[in-house]
Amino acid sequence: MTQGIGLVMQGGGALGAYEVGALTRIYQAGFEPEIITGTSIGALNAAVIAAPKLGDPIETLHALWEHLSHAPGFIWHSSQKLLRASMGHPRFFKLHPPSFMSENRPSIYDITPALETMEKFIDFERLNSEDAPRLVITATNVATGQIERFSNRDHYLTSRHIMASGSLPPGFPPIELDGHYYWDGGLYDNTPIRSLLRILDDYQISHMPIFLIELFCPEGIIPTTVEEAIYRMTELVFEDKFWLMLDGDKCAQHYSHMLYDLDKLVPEDSPIRDCEHYRSLMKMRAISHIITVKAEHNALTGVVDFEPKSINERIKTGYLAADQALINYADRIEAIISATHEGHMTDNTHSEHKPHPEGKRCQ
Repeated sequence: MTQGIGLVMQGGGALGAYEVGALTRIYQAGFEPEIITGTSIGALNAAVIAAPKLGDPIETLHALWEHLSHAPGFIWHSSQKLLRASMGHPRFFKLHPPSFMSENRPSIYDITPALETMEKFIDFERLNSEDAPRLVITATNVATGQIERFSNRDHYLTSRHIMASGSLPPGFPPIELDGHYYWDGGLYDNTPIRSLLRILDDYQISHMPIFLIELFCPEGIIPTTVEEAIYRMTELVFEDKFWLMLDGDKCAQHYSHMLYDLDKLVPEDSPIRDCEHYRSLMKMRAISHIITVKAEHNALTGVVDFEPKSINERIKTGYLAADQALINYADRIEAIISATHEGHMTDNTHSEHKPHPEGKRCQ
């Protein structure tokens, strides 16, 4: 018997192989996602998990990353990996013809190979059916600068939606969807926790563990060169900042428990329960259910390092990190599932996950 979970998947290019290892261990432990949010490479991995074309999600995910593994044909020094990556990846992106600098193009690369790769490993008919887990991918609206969310419950998701979530400029072009243009969702928020919390129903808020797989470690080096400064700046842009808002995991736990206590104080017939802002606030109770699979520090060149050896090492590291998280948080996971954590019992009579109707605005 499997246990339903939520999944939050970061972006990070080739670092996404780490998610493969982590998910392998999570599935082995008997967990399968009901709701997944992802951005950039996390959106690609999420779509494969939600609708694997080979049938089995983990088998298909490993097949995808074997397909993405790209050996140069000869040995490159580590300092030349960025140079090699700039030449393209035959199954992901390729350089525009040499005349591109003189043409009116907003990107360096053609992403047709990435779209073709998605079609090989994602069953889009299944992805957009009610049988698939609920998937939300995020992208940044180029014109407004705001995050936008695309769900397989509200949209018919295609390879272009997933590419929009991972189209990092200036390498990749803005992706047009319904007359609007999108870039990588990680430019706005590389850790789409809020995108998951906002769609949870009351039963899921009370009973569902949520696994967050990080690809960027908050700690980094002090730069000694301009190149290192650029790398560290980029890491800071894409690392998880959600917990900073709550002053870390421990304070987040207290915040969640405070919200449970607050909800008990509000009378069942109070009009505030119909307020959309109150409902939104109460969804934050689920932050106490987030189990983080932490990342180790990687050189930023790892984002473009698709060499088979590097991919395999990241898969192994992600597996071990998820295993450690399952051990460290075993008691919390059990408490979440049984809904007896920290003394607040919840209603166990729900047999289905039924979303509540939209709340009305506070007057």
